[in-house]
Amino acid sequence: MPDTQTTVTPISKAALSRDMVARARALAPRLNARALQAERDRRIPDETIADLSAARIFELLVPEARGGLGLALPDLVAVCKLVAPHCVSTAWVTGFYIIHNWMWSLMSKEAQDEIFASGPSCLGPVMVAPSVRAVAAPGGYRINGTAKWATGSSHAAWTMVSGFIVAPDASAGPPQMRMFAMPWSDARLEDTWHTSGMAATASHDVHFDNVFVPAHRVFDAGPARSGEGPRLYDSHVYRTAFSPALCLAALASLVGGALGASQHAIDRAEAFLSTYSGKNAADNPAMQVRLGKAHLMADAASKLIDVLAEEVDADARRAAQTGEPIDIKRRAAQRAQAAYIASLCRDTVILLAHGSGASGHMADSPIQRNYRDISMGACHVVFDHDPTMELHGKMLLNRPPPIILA
Repeated sequence: MPDTQTTVTPISKAALSRDMVARARALAPRLNARALQAERDRRIPDETIADLSAARIFELLVPEARGGLGLALPDLVAVCKLVAPHCVSTAWVTGFYIIHNWMWSLMSKEAQDEIFASGPSCLGPVMVAPSVRAVAAPGGYRINGTAKWATGSSHAAWTMVSGFIVAPDASAGPPQMRMFAMPWSDARLEDTWHTSGMAATASHDVHFDNVFVPAHRVFDAGPARSGEGPRLYDSHVYRTAFSPALCLAALASLVGGALGASQHAIDRAEAFLSTYSGKNAADNPAMQVRLGKAHLMADAASKLIDVLAEEVDADARRAAQTGEPIDIKRRAAQRAQAAYIASLCRDTVILLAHGSGASGHMADSPIQRNYRDISMGACHVVFDHDPTMELHGKMLLNRPPPIILA
């Protein structure tokens, strides 16, 4: 049954949205000061997680009935865009922690009672690529396998992994894909995340060795792809399509990082004197062209993600009102839009990094760090440019492929 708790009025929701933006902006100096430490340690500093938790950032999409803020995807985007200029890795983990809390909120009431037992947010990685094998056991399943890309593993309390249920014989038909949630203590981490970018996300490999998962913590994400997930809460937020939501959670950090790199390059040019010419970089016409172009690209990416977030949110509102699924062609287009925005962010930081001179590549330079982080983040499977654009083109031409990941 839908939750019948008194809902927050639209006016107070708008005020809450503004307040969360203000909280994220206020954290900026501390996040900036810890960015180099985060990369060197290959994990988000505990102090940063504590600051974000105290500001209730991770609770953005948690239902009010669970003590969360019950806000929507545009709020996730707004907050992460403010975190990212100072540390893209921190914003990446923040976005995923927020969306993972949203995913917990799609599960059964019994599962949520366990996951949210300690408060209105629960941190941990969710690996959506099917990586484990599950075999039926009394009361649930036993899973085995290894999953990659466990973003946020350094501060995990719970985790969820996707895999296939293996039937005892082939006559049972093709294996079913499900997601399996468990306390982090049931998983085994392997330190594998040695990367040139996004180093602080701690996206290590995770092993699952004959882990028992009760049936109430097994989640079928299939209906959620079209916004037809379980309806435990009245809010339209829990009718959001799965793939566009995931795209936005990842994309916001890239956009914020591109904006931050652009502003840092402008500030740096105004203060930088060339060792050879003795002239200010701001007076160099080539630098002016490069900065002007990069600024427009980052600004375009920022405007485009805002439009995309509002569109995805409007689709969820419509789905909640009509009960109809969100159209697959629309979802494919939204994934293509996200991939295009990611490419804009990558091109922005490439342009800036290539024009920053040798000093722009020192270890303490935000330009080179954003360049590496965004270049790697843009490689995420949801932004895989060629197949994503091919899918969009096929849908435009009414030639849908047999399997559509959107």
